[in-house]
Amino acid sequence: MVDSEILSSGILVLRPSGPISSDDIEAVREKVDAYLNDGHTIAGLMIEAASFPGWKDLAGMSSHLRFVHDHHRKIPRVAFVSDSRVLATLPKLARHFLHAEFRRFEGGDAAAALAWLSEAPSPDLTTIRRGWFPDRKLIWIYVHGTIHTGPYRELAEWMEGIITENKPVSFLIDLEDLEGVDFGAVMTDLKFGLRHVGDIHRMALVGDQKWTQRLASLPNPFSMEIRAFPENEEHEAWDWASS
Repeated sequence: MVDSEILSSGILVLRPSGPISSDDIEAVREKVDAYLNDGHTIAGLMIEAASFPGWKDLAGMSSHLRFVHDHHRKIPRVAFVSDSRVLATLPKLARHFLHAEFRRFEGGDAAAALAWLSEAPSPDLTTIRRGWFPDRKLIWIYVHGTIHTGPYRELAEWMEGIITENKPVSFLIDLEDLEGVDFGAVMTDLKFGLRHVGDIHRMALVGDQKWTQRLASLPNPFSMEIRAFPENEEHEAWDWASS
């Protein structure tokens, strides 16, 4: 069972309280599609659950994944509100929201989650989406368009704090929609890599572009493992990077 509502701010709120059926997902789909067809946009998604109840049957799971596949590019941010008991569920959920900024909030902290979802992302943040999954010691990054120096420096500062407290960590970087990188971002990335040469365990690069494969095959003087995966093998990339 899934209770759903779209707030006046455009935030979609889902509260699963029992095994999810195909009828539950279809009801959410109808509500969201009608809202989008009226010319509105979804400002974000909040999933509030004490635990993830799973699916009632295979049809429920299939409907859920099909809904996410059809709508994930229209959702810029996802907030997951729950206690630490379901922290291990996050990578499974985040896999399907590959083009959204993803953040977890403690159970009962829905107000903070809604405040974060209500913030208008700056133009810089629309280029880089990020997530940290401590149970897998994995930093997930998705890039779209051209990466410029400013947003990359912000990303580097964010990663710096995580790596300092949790090294070594692994990366999954989705480059499918990357169009380019400016010189300043390249230099910042080089300095960051040299500074953390021993702090990265594995790096999975996801994307169907030929240069992604070439990047992974370049001589690697560092201790970390680097491997390229096509877009349709992102699940395998996630498992490899976090193993």
